[in-house]
Amino acid sequence: MKFPIMRLIIISPPESLRDEPMQVARMLEDLPVIVHLRKPGQGTDRIAHYLDQIPAGLHPCIMVHSHSELLTHFNLKGIHFTEKDRLGRLPHIRRLRQRRPDACLSSAFHRISDIPDGDSLFDYIFLSPIFDSISKTGYRAAFDHDGLKQFLSQTDQSIIALGGVNEKRLPLAASMGFSGVAVLGAVWQAPDPVAAAGGLWDICRNIMPLPAKVISGGQRRL
Repeated sequence: MKFPIMRLIIISPPESLRDEPMQVARMLEDLPVIVHLRKPGQGTDRIAHYLDQIPAGLHPCIMVHSHSELLTHFNLKGIHFTEKDRLGRLPHIRRLRQRRPDACLSSAFHRISDIPDGDSLFDYIFLSPIFDSISKTGYRAAFDHDGLKQFLSQTDQSIIALGGVNEKRLPLAASMGFSGVAVLGAVWQAPDPVAAAGGLWDICRNIMPLPAKVISGGQRRL
């Protein structure tokens, strides 16, 4: 199965914002997006409390970072593993893939040379930073765009552009061949995050990724 449009992934801000779960719920109710719940330093109980504030029917659209034990308590789309998790817990991730083939698994990469072709462990991969970051000062683009385009035309992985993606840069990410984009600052630094997410989705739904690749896993709902 291939998706005819760019995928839009929204990453939660690292620090909790007022009414954040409510805003996430509104995004998921209104838009066919994936939300990555990322709260560095917060324990499993606090992540579970966050999820409890979002209607259960929206949980299949949420990827939780690192807390894989929450798959047994919530009907999540799946689990995202940081680069540190991936390097230090690879046997655990492979066992999780075997035990939960229905769950979507993703991870983060910062070098093209580290991305394995022909390995179906992850349903999609974040590659960053593609552009100068909006949310992190001094976090600058690390890739040559022509080289990226060549790589993306050849890999069998579904690669998501992360880092500095906004309304102006989204079409450029699509033209390079990314399967989708992940955004943080472009949404959460906006006066109205829900409206900002909607504006990005309006661009995504009118763009054909080159080449289009599948983001599978989880309940295959997105």
